[in-house]
Amino acid sequence: MKSSIKILEVWGIPIKLHISFLIILPPFAWLFANSPFFFEGLVEPWLAYTLGTLLTLMFFLCVLLHELGHSYIALKNQIPINSITLMIFGGVAAMEQTPDDPSIELKLALAGPVVSLLIGVILLSINYIAGLPTPIFPDERTLAGIFIGWLGYINIIVAAFNLIPAFPMDGGRVLRSIFAKRMPYLKATERAAGIGKAFAFSIGLIGLLLLPAGIWLILIAAFIYFGASQEEKSTKITRIFSDLQVKDLMTENVLTVEPETDAKELIELMMKQKHMGYPVTQNDKLIGIVTFSDIRGIPRERRVATYVKDVMTKNPITVEPELDAIEALRIISRERIGRIPVTREQKVVGIISRSDFTTAIELGEMGMVPEN
Repeated sequence: MKSSIKILEVWGIPIKLHISFLIILPPFAWLFANSPFFFEGLVEPWLAYTLGTLLTLMFFLCVLLHELGHSYIALKNQIPINSITLMIFGGVAAMEQTPDDPSIELKLALAGPVVSLLIGVILLSINYIAGLPTPIFPDERTLAGIFIGWLGYINIIVAAFNLIPAFPMDGGRVLRSIFAKRMPYLKATERAAGIGKAFAFSIGLIGLLLLPAGIWLILIAAFIYFGASQEEKSTKITRIFSDLQVKDLMTENVLTVEPETDAKELIELMMKQKHMGYPVTQNDKLIGIVTFSDIRGIPRERRVATYVKDVMTKNPITVEPELDAIEALRIISRERIGRIPVTREQKVVGIISRSDFTTAIELGEMGMVPEN
């Protein structure tokens, strides 16, 4: 089951809606409809809930603009964006790589909060010029003031929240870019992640003391802690592979199968060799790849009559031995595949799999991490 659905595309970037967004939508709509600072007592209940839902959607539209701010700077610096996902705690722009240049990362991190701040300032200016009452006073509420004024305040709060110096907030990346100007990138990440974890622990403790009202602080603390941990781990992985090529990790002398091999023979080969995927070659040229998942559904009585050519993946993704290892890892992650044949002039010279990367990561975590 997919956790996100694509709703539109901007600048070639898929915009996705995470299932957690559907979880947060009703509570936000309820809050806006039943708060004396928003729509409670101002309109009929059914209209209050409708307007509360609309205000929530407008808020997440502003979150999307925040993420597009990041994406604009990323694309301008040739950093691909795989997608933008709107979820329970806001939005996430999935970049294929983190910029090595601290100055670029600083611009990238600040772009989103700057967009949110600009939206907030513009909306509050419109609210002031139009002579609308300040929406924070319940007795002076108007529908236009609530939508324009409160949306302005919320965007300023979003900008400030994202500048908290902790991953995965933008402030954590700002902090790392400052550290990275004076120390190796990995060390800068570890220091920034450590500050983020300490911050998460502090607000989590406050949340415990304020239970049950503090449950949101605990959730935010968990979000920050795991985000900091993930960023630290991701950076370590990138550094482990920074000086490695596919040929340094791949398995050579690969067993291949022919297209006329039947499923029964292939299963016997898998049981003997303990490998779950094989390149398919004909006249020493790669023509496909076959894995256990391709044959697992074949009934026993049909295995002799079913051939590799009938179930294999034709024209598989391949990489060359000289490709950077981190690029091969991105391909495996992006395409959600377990292995990639390594070829030179269509001839199989090796194969690289998820397990090869896992082994390298385990060795790297033992201290074999190159520092750049």
